Amino acid sequence: MSKNAYGRVSEDRKIKVLIADDDPVIRALVKGVLQKAGYDVIAAENGQRAVGLMTDQISAVLLDLNMPEMNGLECLRAIRSKYDELSPIMLTASDNVANAVEAMRYGAFDYITKPFNPKKVLALVEKASQAYEQARRLRKVEAELARVRDHEIFVAAEIQRTMLLGQPPDDFKGLSVAHLTIPSQSVDGDFYDFFKPADRCLDLLVADVMGKGIMAAFLGAALKSRFLRVMNEMGASSDHRDLPSPQQIVTAVHASMIKKMEALETFVTLCYGRFDLDAENFTFVDCGHVRTLYYDAKTSGVTLLQGVNMPLGFPETGPFQQTIQPFNGGDLFVFYSDGLTEAPNFKGEMYGEERLTDLVVQNAGLENADLLKKVRLDIENFTGSKVFNDDFTCVLVRIDEATNGSLALAADKFEMDSDVNELANLRSFVRGFCETMSENRFGSNRVNQAEIAVTEVVTNVIRHAYQNQKGRKIVIEASLFDEKLVMMVYDWGCGFDSEKVPPPQFDGSAEGGFGVYIIRESVDAITYSRDGDGRNCACLTLLLNNRE
Repeated sequence: MSKNAYGRVSEDRKIKVLIADDDPVIRALVKGVLQKAGYDVIAAENGQRAVGLMTDQISAVLLDLNMPEMNGLECLRAIRSKYDELSPIMLTASDNVANAVEAMRYGAFDYITKPFNPKKVLALVEKASQAYEQARRLRKVEAELARVRDHEIFVAAEIQRTMLLGQPPDDFKGLSVAHLTIPSQSVDGDFYDFFKPADRCLDLLVADVMGKGIMAAFLGAALKSRFLRVMNEMGASSDHRDLPSPQQIVTAVHASMIKKMEALETFVTLCYGRFDLDAENFTFVDCGHVRTLYYDAKTSGVTLLQGVNMPLGFPETGPFQQTIQPFNGGDLFVFYSDGLTEAPNFKGEMYGEERLTDLVVQNAGLENADLLKKVRLDIENFTGSKVFNDDFTCVLVRIDEATNGSLALAADKFEMDSDVNELANLRSFVRGFCETMSENRFGSNRVNQAEIAVTEVVTNVIRHAYQNQKGRKIVIEASLFDEKLVMMVYDWGCGFDSEKVPPPQFDGSAEGGFGVYIIRESVDAITYSRDGDGRNCACLTLLLNNRE
């Protein structure tokens, strides 16, 4: 506030002051002193009236301690409860100073004893109003900073959503992939992506940048871009059968990024691996990331996969080391970030690796998407919250039952509408494909079984997944391997959990369950899965007779 030549507040910026005193003489006197100095004064005859007149435009308040209905201390508390940045000045008789001092414990700015000195009143009002105006300016600055921080989080979240969270290729066969990311209240550096260096190979990158916000998001985007660039450069000079290994790729990325990361004083934990369906193994480079869960479908056991490399951003004396994990059809790999296992409950206990392992073992038979839902629900129940302090990411990669190290000897594809009138054409397709094999490898009885099983699966898709809606797509892929025939049925309808189907009652006491029973009796193996994009897959396997 500015003053004129007489020490008064300039007329171009009048400050509002509220005075409350039940003595009309004191009230008029204080009002006159303040108005003469250029203040805009509002007067109240008691505390209740003063509280009713309060607005955020009032910069200073003078309260008499002894007022009827609501005394000065009660009025002070009422005003401070709503306007905590404003500190009233207390007016008190000289014999009541102790109460005025007590009022300062509750937020009073200062006190004036009666009879008062006009100059002291003006000095205290000026200081109190300046303090309030400064607090208001600070509040505006803080609000603007909060808006900027919110915008930064929004930008970082958009970068993460659009650039850092990749999608598996639609045309890759042999693996079922599902993925989930739950963002925290801030934005952390979690990201993942998928690359297809060859027809039978899928590379996966799961990483976590140290730090939060837009810096972490930009560094994640830069690192992901560097992986793509290195793969293109190394792949361009490599034979299709001699792809650069995960070890070579990570080593090259680290060499090109280390100086920048050291300058930023940051690092990245990651797991970069390759699923090779011909070699039937997962070759990976782990750089300080959380351990990957490998579920062996044959033994129902879990192995925790961990490398020996330091995170990217730490000086390395030699090339990164890679590890090879063999796999079979039905096996499951679970990748995740530390935000998942380190999610705390109200006691401060972390969710933990052991709890996640137990959950995977107990629910490994579920479709990928359903297993992810189980993981999310279990963490929310454990923490008692759906909001987390750290992002957490989970990626599931399941090896399809049909996966075999050798390429299919024969393959064909049939696409149909969800119409029961198409079932005759479906049966012709199945029988025609089966009859391409020699009689001693696949007898007529097995042809009938394959035809019945596929027809039952497709009928269930039409009735249940698509609710008898016509015009929906169903795709059947038939593949002949050296030891087995595999029929894959794809649809994009409602999910199906075969474990919830009760066994059929042959005494007629209950309906249902016969279709699933017929399918299981007709084939050697049947599995159901659902990927993150809502595609259902029923995989039917019939073993061949290899005797010549």
